[in-house]
Amino acid sequence: MSRLPDILFNLGQCYRKQWEAEPRSELGRRALHYYEALAREAPQSRFRADADQFVGELVPAVIAAEAKERQGLIAAARGGDALKLSQMMFTQGQLPDAAGVLDRLLREPGNGRELLAEAYLLRGRIAAGTGDLLGAEGHFKRALELRPSAELIDPRGQEPAALEAARKAVAPGGLRLVQAPLGEVPAQKPARLDVKVEGDSEQLVDALELAFRAGETGAFPDDARQATHGAARRARPRALGGRARIDYYVSALDARGGVIAESGTATLPFRLQVASPPRYVQGPPRWYEHWWLWTIVGAAAAGAGVVTYVETRPEHITTLQAMTR
Repeated sequence: MSRLPDILFNLGQCYRKQWEAEPRSELGRRALHYYEALAREAPQSRFRADADQFVGELVPAVIAAEAKERQGLIAAARGGDALKLSQMMFTQGQLPDAAGVLDRLLREPGNGRELLAEAYLLRGRIAAGTGDLLGAEGHFKRALELRPSAELIDPRGQEPAALEAARKAVAPGGLRLVQAPLGEVPAQKPARLDVKVEGDSEQLVDALELAFRAGETGAFPDDARQATHGAARRARPRALGGRARIDYYVSALDARGGVIAESGTATLPFRLQVASPPRYVQGPPRWYEHWWLWTIVGAAAAGAGVVTYVETRPEHITTLQAMTR
């Protein structure tokens, strides 16, 4: 607070010694701050020559340390941290570095829809800031498909024009999955679920993944997840067996496995009923299966047997002979 030359120089010395023990750019910058303050406020000080010498030595070393630290931050940043780092760089005008962080982030596996939407939106702003309006429009289209309500905060230069052009080119409602409810499905047979991908003009969807479980039995197991690739976009689960109910949901995955759309979720899945195996149902009786037919046949046979029996008895023959006499 006193701004005395001796104190300014000694503070610079303290931070320089710390810098030599641990070359962090923050310590070097603090040492430079006090050396430069000495030169500015006490140009005739007996420490001026030493301060100027230390400044000359520290400036290139601190710049190199900052560059190394920045590259380390860029290499280590992942997910949300990478997005925050790129936002900071964008605010500070470090557009190439911000673009590099985002490009690597967009190549990483497993990013979710909201993170990707924010990353594409910022990448579009960077492209617009470097004069690449076509690239900015492409990034903005991807952002709008993932987040149809995306808007710019404190827009600059050509950003609003590129965003408006992208908004006119994408379908309203954004990327989504549409499916017809299955309702009831037969037991012991594969069930087919047809899913339509809408609002994907940028071809963000690479595969569909179906997760299913027996109704209300806890988590969806990894071995009950099936992904299907290609233009058909049709998922076929294995035979569902005799389960009474099946819970399921469908996820749209990008080329790196990130979930960018869902139809149903693990907490709010769809449910379908599995029909019971059909019981044997007897068809209409054939002509020889009618009871009345065999009753008639039985009666006729019994009558014929009686007549035959009576006619072949000796008494009957004797009586007949007596009558004919």
